[in-house]
Formats: sequence, C-alpha cells, structure tokens
Amino acid sequence: MQTTLRLPRKLYEQVKVFVEQQETGSVNDFIVNALSAYMRAMERKAIDDAFIQMGQDEQYRREALQIAEEFAASDAEALELTERDLAGS
Repeated sequence: MQTTLRLPRKLYEQVKVFVEQQETGSVNDFIVNALSAYMRAMERKAIDDAFIQMGQDEQYRREALQIAEEFAASDAEALELTERDLAGS
C-alpha cells in the first residue's frame, strides 16, 4: 500500500539523519517500524486498560474468586504432580 504523509521538516530531517548514520534502511522503513511499534504499544495499553477495569468490577472479582476456589483442589493436585515429576527427573 502506498500513501502520502506530511511530516514537520525538522522531524523528517532528524529521521533522515538517523537512518543515514545508523544505516538502518530507508526513511520509509523507519516510519513503518515506528508505526508498528506504536500500534503494538496501543494494543498493549488497551489490554492493560481492560484488566484495570476488570479489577475494579466487583461482580467480575466475585466470579473470578469463585472460579479460583472451585479449581483450588485440581490446581493443588496438578502442582503436586508437577513437583513430583520434577523431583524424579
């Protein structure tokens, strides 16, 4: 895909100098990598924000605690079996 961007001259010059000094490909590669990193950061932030909201939701917290209690016995059994396997290795 091809598009046109308008960048402040100073920013473009900084990127161009950086790319030339570091020999890291082209200005286009730099912009693609920067945008990709920014998108990953925004996606992580959205996930983190969702977890924060979940932690503040009393109904969710009650349900999570109930599920944890229901699985406590099987979790303990799995831990015991794993520890036994590791000790026997």
